[in-house]
Amino acid sequence: MTSPSPLVHLARCALLGTLLLLTACGDEEDPSPGDADDAGTDAGSDGGMDAGGDAGTDAGPPIEVPSIPAQTVTLGGQSYVAYQRAGDTFRIVCQAPCPIEEPYIFARYEGFRAVKDDLLSLTGVDVVPKMIPVDIHLASDSVCGSPGNRAGAAFMNTTPEGPGPGSNVCLWELEASHVQPPSVPRPLTVENALARENQVLVAHEYAHVVFFLRHELSHEWFVRAISYRVGGEARSLCDATNELFAPTAWNLCQQHGLDYPQLAESVRRIDTLWSSGQGVEVLYPGVPLATSMYQYHRILDGLAGEDTFTGLSDAGELRPNQCGDSARFTPAGGIVSMYGGRVRWELPSGAVASELQVEPGSWRSGMVVPSGWSTFAGAHNYSFMPGEQPLQKPVRLTVRYEPSLMPAGASEASLTLYWKPDTSFAQEVPGAQVDTVTHTVSGSVSRLGRYIVAPR
Repeated sequence: MTSPSPLVHLARCALLGTLLLLTACGDEEDPSPGDADDAGTDAGSDGGMDAGGDAGTDAGPPIEVPSIPAQTVTLGGQSYVAYQRAGDTFRIVCQAPCPIEEPYIFARYEGFRAVKDDLLSLTGVDVVPKMIPVDIHLASDSVCGSPGNRAGAAFMNTTPEGPGPGSNVCLWELEASHVQPPSVPRPLTVENALARENQVLVAHEYAHVVFFLRHELSHEWFVRAISYRVGGEARSLCDATNELFAPTAWNLCQQHGLDYPQLAESVRRIDTLWSSGQGVEVLYPGVPLATSMYQYHRILDGLAGEDTFTGLSDAGELRPNQCGDSARFTPAGGIVSMYGGRVRWELPSGAVASELQVEPGSWRSGMVVPSGWSTFAGAHNYSFMPGEQPLQKPVRLTVRYEPSLMPAGASEASLTLYWKPDTSFAQEVPGAQVDTVTHTVSGSVSRLGRYIVAPR
């Protein structure tokens, strides 16, 4: 397959940019427990880069597509028709009375089925058994609700006993066929349903489900890059489409030499850790612990042969404290920098009796903060393990903060440094000082553990 000409590529990027602006209003840029990027839900407002494609404008003989076996099922107390071939992990479901004609449903099923093997070659693994069946919804219904400003969404079913069985992908294609300008409608034609370029959104959302349960986050940058490859918009993570819309993937390629084969291997390694009970994050009852972002960071390090912290964090799609960082303290003391210079330890000689490897704890625990401060405090929440290890001498800890994350009208002078014990309330570090010129907070501390920058 030849590469598109520069003019064609620019036209594609212009279309993608227009659609991104139309559909990205609901993006959550600050993942935290329960937010859209967690590995169990995806608000999915930006996966719909194929929303305007119309492959059915040329007249010709009708395309014959095979029928898909159907049965009536009950979802949430409502009657649905479920279309599924034996052995497939997904099915298309439509609430009765179904507003979509069956030839389109048959073609939609075959359109995704035709690219699913390619998708799995990029994700490395399929969805976990508890997420099967993956129910694909093509219209507003009792499960997905209305789209609002979303192009697509993915989420797992849950019961009081835990996650599953099954999961959902919401595409709202019926609604997308009736959108008003400046959005571009895509008619519900067999040609459109089968066209490879129109599989981007369903591949995007299905890839989110691949992360569910296995990992603490369902990475938007990852599933975007995967879906662009499925739809033919990108052949390498280093391509311009990924630079524009999946910059973390692009950074990993440009800075660390990773590409699609390494992404697939990275998820296989996540699955190996998760399947063998080596996850560390408690997200849901009744299932193995999820792997952490720091574990994924180190998997990517192994594939790149170097630390990938900058590639993961520079694009702003992942917070530095989510990526995690480690350091080694020695009895000789000295300056130890972590998190790309965002954290600085000044260790006097003898602060530790022997070499100490400092590793990150979970970023998910925190402290109660005033209204409007959750994003800021979540981004400046660093856990240093092992546990609450006491130090032999006080050390100076300096944490750089990002003023743009503060609530409107807030004063930097109100900031201070807190130490948060695992089992009690956060305690202000005595004598901590804020420097509004360098945007840092520093204080003298006598132990490891969790430190958070937040207002008094």
